[in-house]
Amino acid sequence: MSDAPFLTASWLDLVLLTWQVDAELLATVMPAGLDPDRRPGDPEGVGYVSLVAFRFVDTRVHGIAVPLHGSFPEINLRTYVREREGLRRRGVTFVAELVPKPAISAIANLLYHEHYRTVPMECDAHDTATGERVFSCHVRLGEREHGLTIRGARPAIVPAADSVEHFFKEHEWGFGRDGDGQTVVYRVEHPEWGIYPTSRELLELRFGFSELYGAPWDSLDDRDPDHIAFAVGSNVAVFPKE
Repeated sequence: MSDAPFLTASWLDLVLLTWQVDAELLATVMPAGLDPDRRPGDPEGVGYVSLVAFRFVDTRVHGIAVPLHGSFPEINLRTYVREREGLRRRGVTFVAELVPKPAISAIANLLYHEHYRTVPMECDAHDTATGERVFSCHVRLGEREHGLTIRGARPAIVPAADSVEHFFKEHEWGFGRDGDGQTVVYRVEHPEWGIYPTSRELLELRFGFSELYGAPWDSLDDRDPDHIAFAVGSNVAVFPKE
């Protein structure tokens, strides 16, 4: 694997909304050789999916800025996986990623065999005079607007390594499938992220999984997230696939 990153950027204001689901729900989206990743004490037969919304800032491909594509929001639906054999690396694989820039979708789908879709989307992030960080992201699909708004307390804190927040936000490896259905692996490098303390009462969620992702993800439509995290983010580097 190359020592030079393919892509660099800042990923900022990451909202992670996580649901525990039946592991059978994940079977069709996991590349070969992977199992659902679980937290210590979890029963067999469960896994997790997260809706993750955040800001891409100062995006560069091989160090070169792409005109009009440097900063944009992304919303993705991802699940957590672990290699069944060998190094047993932990990471994520994506169900789908939504961005407002068609060139981003084309590059990611071509080179990393991801599942990007281009949709109208906008976001905002700011600090308030009362000591909060506020992030909102909205997607327009047809005549309906989907979105979320979250508030978190400043200053940010770094959760313990055995915390649930750490489990869901810290992943070095991404897994996908190439055009022949073979599993591919790539590495994402960033420092450990702090989080803005938040709660369900500070989240407004207006998201239709059935409309954006279809079956079987419509099962999340009427469920509150089992866990919520609001991460600060940082500079990141994405390395070429193995």
